[in-house]
Amino acid sequence: MNLSRKIVAIGLLASVAACAPKPVAPPPPPPEPVAVVIPPRPTPPNYASLTQILPMRGLDGRFQTLNSNVSGDRAFWQLKIALNVAAIGCRGTEEPTLVAAYNNIIKNHAKPIRSTEKTVIAQLGKENGTNGIAARDKLSTQLFNYFAQPPAQRDFCARANEVAQIVSSTPTAQVIEQAPANLARLDQPFLDFYEAYAKYQADVAAWDAQYAASPAIYAPSTAVPAAPAGPADTATTAGVNPPATGS
Repeated sequence: MNLSRKIVAIGLLASVAACAPKPVAPPPPPPEPVAVVIPPRPTPPNYASLTQILPMRGLDGRFQTLNSNVSGDRAFWQLKIALNVAAIGCRGTEEPTLVAAYNNIIKNHAKPIRSTEKTVIAQLGKENGTNGIAARDKLSTQLFNYFAQPPAQRDFCARANEVAQIVSSTPTAQVIEQAPANLARLDQPFLDFYEAYAKYQADVAAWDAQYAASPAIYAPSTAVPAAPAGPADTATTAGVNPPATGS
C-alpha cells in the first residue's frame, strides 16, 4: 500500500513538473550605438571671403566678367593692364622673368599700346557722351581691382608669366590680333576660382541642410493671466484693513 502511494506521488510530481512554465530566455542586449561622424563644414576656396559675390552667368553657363567677349584694340588694352597688375603684384618664382617680359612689351610694343588706348578712350566717350577720359579711368580701376583679386593670384601670376613671354616675343603687327585669346587665358584663373566658389556654396548649403542644428521652436504661453486686484484686495495686499462699518 505504501509503495502504491509512493508511485502515485512520484507520478503527480512528474505531472506538475511537466506542466510548469519553462524559463524565458533574457532579451538580447541592445545594439551598440552607431557613432555619427560629422564632417567639418566646408570652407571657401583659397581663403576667400564668406561674402564673395559672384558675377552673373551667361547663356553659355560661363561667368561673365569684364573680359568676356572683348576683342580688337580693347582686348589688347585690357591685356596690357592685366600684365601691369601682374608685374607689380606677383612675387613668386616667376617674378624675374615676368617683369623682364613686361618691360620688353612696353618697349617693343609702344605703338599699339598708345594707339589702342586712344581707341578705347574714343569708344568709351562715344558710349557715354563724354570725352572718354573719366570713363577710361573708371574702367582701368575696375580692371586693376579685378586682376588683383587675392584668391586667384597664385594661378593668375603663373599664367601671366606664360602670357607675358608670348606677347613679348610676338611681332608687333600681330599682338592685337592675338590679344583676345591671350586675354582669355589671363581671365581663366578667375573663372576657375568663381567655379570653385560656386561649388563651395552648393556644398555648404548641403552641409547645413544635413548637419546644422534646427532652430528652436518656441510655443506660445498658455498661462492664464491673473485678474486685476479690486480695491479691497489692494488695501489688504498693502497691509491696510478695510474701514469698519456701523461704528
